[in-house]
Amino acid sequence: MKKTMMTRGDSGFSRMAYGTWRLLSTEPGAQEINRRLNVCLELGITTVDTAEIYGTYEVEKALGEALALSPGLRDKLEIVTKAGIYVPCKYHPERRTAFYNATGERLVKSLEKSLRWLGTDRVELFLVHRPDWLTRADDTASGLNALLRDGKIRAAGVSNYSAAQFELLSAHMERPLATNQIEFSLLHREPLTDGTLTQCERLGVTPMAWSPLAGGRIFDPANPAAARLAAAAAGMSARYGGATLEQLAYAWVLAHPSRPLAIIGTNKIERIRSAAQADTIELGREDWYALWEADQGRKIP
Repeated sequence: MKKTMMTRGDSGFSRMAYGTWRLLSTEPGAQEINRRLNVCLELGITTVDTAEIYGTYEVEKALGEALALSPGLRDKLEIVTKAGIYVPCKYHPERRTAFYNATGERLVKSLEKSLRWLGTDRVELFLVHRPDWLTRADDTASGLNALLRDGKIRAAGVSNYSAAQFELLSAHMERPLATNQIEFSLLHREPLTDGTLTQCERLGVTPMAWSPLAGGRIFDPANPAAARLAAAAAGMSARYGGATLEQLAYAWVLAHPSRPLAIIGTNKIERIRSAAQADTIELGREDWYALWEADQGRKIP
């Protein structure tokens, strides 16, 4: 699988990342999670995307237990984690409501906890999970800069930031932000027009696309756009070696000139293997726009 550089001097991140948002939905043990990670490694998917809040603060611990089963596995992977979302849970019953906190102090504490759970001394990429409207950008940057200086994170970035929010935080960073992880798929095309992908391309920042299959909605036959996409994909499949709608949807995201990384959300080994093949698909210009038209239900203006 092709790799892309996020920051100067890094060893590269795989163009497709294994996402762990729903990692615990099937209640896997450490051995099963370890098996999935090793399959990803076999396929060249070396980037693992997680977050403090995933599994209501349980996923990072499960990942750490799985990594510990294979000495040396962790060093073959690029770990991406996020922090900044805090919700009522068994660990914090005193919380009354969900909230964001991107203060520098809070981000440092969250990352240090993530390192303990993951059983590692650093992560390759640390993201602010959501913009916090009550925290100044210089405060957020102070925590990220401290973590960078201490070597606890190799690079810093954000998730779900607008272009203006990205620009503001960037102005206070000692090193450039490495990514903006945004929702982007055939059924969520806003990044094409809201300035986020344009900004990434202008700055040479590699975006990460979460939910590139629109949370599974792309397969819903009751969804008119999904039904049109299925028909369009069937019509062009033969040109790409029998590629499925799923593979073509990933390829559509990967084809954008900002060169996004796509995050795979499945826990099924066979679908991970299938998804990895999307990295080999060079989607033609007309077919890219044909999928756009199918989603929109109208011709290109």
